[in-house]
Amino acid sequence: MNTASRLPPFPATYDELDGGAAAESLGFPALRQQLLAQARGDVLETAVGTGLNLPLYDLESGALASLSAIDLSGGMLAQARRRAQQLGLGERTRLELVQADVEQLQAALGGRQFDTVVDTFSLCVFPDPLAALRSMAACLRPGGTLLLLEHSRSGFGPLAAYQDLTAPAVAATGKGCRWNDDVPGLVAAAGLEVQRLEAHVGGLIVSLSAVKPAQPA
Repeated sequence: MNTASRLPPFPATYDELDGGAAAESLGFPALRQQLLAQARGDVLETAVGTGLNLPLYDLESGALASLSAIDLSGGMLAQARRRAQQLGLGERTRLELVQADVEQLQAALGGRQFDTVVDTFSLCVFPDPLAALRSMAACLRPGGTLLLLEHSRSGFGPLAAYQDLTAPAVAATGKGCRWNDDVPGLVAAAGLEVQRLEAHVGGLIVSLSAVKPAQPA
């Protein structure tokens, strides 16, 4: 299913929402860097947006063989492409930026598979997060790793109840974000095995790595 018609319009202030002073005060840049340090091999980033993560990948150790990134928005992708050029990423690793729907990754990427798939703060705006995760899982090689940094429903009951109560207002003011999704549960439902799960900001943010089970011999 094409999600283009169902996505909310992203504001011109996207970087301020995801990478501005408020995000910095909550430690989001450090959480991004810690997550991306785990990326290995052929890497795919979904919903790359304006490319906020691009400067944070470890291109010095040789751990990355290639970096591919997709976004549904051509405008966002153009900004990411400019950022990549400013960073000289194309000279430091094999780089590919593709306009694509997260639910149709295999079709958009020619059936390619990756060692690592990364998504940060985008799962909450995908119209069907489970379909998006299943699409990401299909792009992983057996034994490959999904790395997520996302808004999630807190494990602390009163805070989770507050999230449920305020979810419509948060979505209306925060680029359509559903901040009460059960991200670990969705990852498990997509057929991936959660290996590491860290909760931040009272459990409102989770950082996790999950592995695609090896195929039977």
